[in-house]
Amino acid sequence: MPHTRPPQWLFAALAVSALGFAAPAMAQADAPASFITYDADSQLVVETAPYEEIISALSVPENGRTLIAYDVAHDSALPFFAQYVDYLSGIPVERLNRDEQLAFWLNTRNILLVQGLAEQGRVRGFKKKRGTPSAPGRFWTETRITVSGTALSLQDIEQNILFAGWDDPNIIYGLYQGMKGGPTLPRQPFTGANIEAELAEAGRLFNNEPRNLRVRNNTVRLSTYFDWYLSLAFAGDEQALRAHLAGFAKPEQQPLVMTDGKLDRRNLSTDFEQYRTRQANTGFSSSGSRPTGGFGS
Repeated sequence: MPHTRPPQWLFAALAVSALGFAAPAMAQADAPASFITYDADSQLVVETAPYEEIISALSVPENGRTLIAYDVAHDSALPFFAQYVDYLSGIPVERLNRDEQLAFWLNTRNILLVQGLAEQGRVRGFKKKRGTPSAPGRFWTETRITVSGTALSLQDIEQNILFAGWDDPNIIYGLYQGMKGGPTLPRQPFTGANIEAELAEAGRLFNNEPRNLRVRNNTVRLSTYFDWYLSLAFAGDEQALRAHLAGFAKPEQQPLVMTDGKLDRRNLSTDFEQYRTRQANTGFSSSGSRPTGGFGS
């Protein structure tokens, strides 16, 4: 059933005073080397409250998924995205510990995607815009942020930072795609403290959907979403993919998933996913004032 609450409810949570951060000075690191440098003892954290407030204000939970009202985001929320992205661009990534870095890059990549789609207004031809990880569309390869002096696209963050820096296939479940067949957008931001557990839970939820993973008789049906990231997350090794998926299967099904079952690919839905509001009367303010607070707390 469609969500019927009025748009005012969607955006009452977000006001200028709620975005409690201030952008620090731009880090003067010679990235990309800084992206593989970290401080194992660091207790610094990246401010994620603006992510939560913006996404909560712009989204409706429906059937276990997070639907963004992109028409309203385009009309009213672009200054808030710009302000938070400006803050993220100034994070000295090399001063974070590894868990905090992983959370930072996933949150940054997802918020940049939502921002980019919001800037489009009416999103058309999304399948072409997205492409695939092996053949990304221009929308995925355009520069969207500069961190530590390095200009980055969505594809750069995925391929050259996330999968190059972490050997964790669960990352694929943290990558919002803007399409019905991909993982849902996390309403709560990842943090260094919860990143491992939240990615594991995202994987459980994704693989609990029959359209993504289903074992019947001697056949293992799986979404072609896994093929999208086979080379990046599993080094192109289908047996590694099988071993990964077996961890989400029932004990009696694991041998089938691991080795014995016939794999049957099911095309993922590349239809663009959004919540369409009936009106765009929001609680966003056009004030340009910068709130207080910030990185490192």
